[in-house]
Amino acid sequence: MAKEIAYFAGGGAVVADNRFDPELSEEITQYIEQESDFRQFIKVVKVNTYYVTLPRKWAAGIAVEITEGAEIPKARDVYDQLSFNLRQIGTGIKMTDEEQQMMAFDPNYFQTEARRANERLLKKENNDIRQVMMSGAGYNVMTATDILKFDDIVDAKTLMRENPYGVEPNMICMSERTYADLLKDQDFKVYSNSGIAGVKQNGEFGQRVAGLAIKIIPEFGDEVYIIDTSLDPIILVTMNGVHTEKYRLNETREDVLDLTYWEKPAVVRPDAIC
Repeated sequence: MAKEIAYFAGGGAVVADNRFDPELSEEITQYIEQESDFRQFIKVVKVNTYYVTLPRKWAAGIAVEITEGAEIPKARDVYDQLSFNLRQIGTGIKMTDEEQQMMAFDPNYFQTEARRANERLLKKENNDIRQVMMSGAGYNVMTATDILKFDDIVDAKTLMRENPYGVEPNMICMSERTYADLLKDQDFKVYSNSGIAGVKQNGEFGQRVAGLAIKIIPEFGDEVYIIDTSLDPIILVTMNGVHTEKYRLNETREDVLDLTYWEKPAVVRPDAIC
């Protein structure tokens, strides 16, 4: 992808008319999918329209005792709908002729610009998902102090498991700083050294606490989320991938590359997020 942008800026690729580059678009989309912390556990839904209506359902009901000859009561899951509009996010690269002439002095110039553009798109997507998770979580538990404790995790997990719809959380997300606070908690030290198989494993994606897989996500800051990922409670709706458009501004002698992306994260199972 960096090579594509370097070719665009280095000469010959830019024309007077706007030009869409599907190859570059696919490469940027792949970058976002590979580098996103959130996309490893949220469901991505691809659509071809700006307005989306999605069904949601909850398991409901309980069997009852019946007598001989009596009609058997029927039940079904509870359904409703979630409707919303997708939003367009974007960033770009603008390079003057003078900048391009200086390219020889910095062979990584365009690669750096390309990487920064991708990072800006990814950061915006991550921030949108974080805000939706915070506002759409079904449970909001305040800790007794500003430091995460092992007991806080156990209490929040228990609250979710008491949900009548059968939520079974399996992941906890936090920042590196919050994870460091947890490691210093005496109760967690006792728990992690208890010898129970799988309590604490080496590696960023192998760590566990109270039966929950620990996921480190820098964007969360002081927030901690416990999630039942099996219910796909968070979705990211996207349309047509990343759109790349190259054009020339003759008035200012600049080559421009615009990157735009239609997306909207949403919480479809609030009860599966704490």
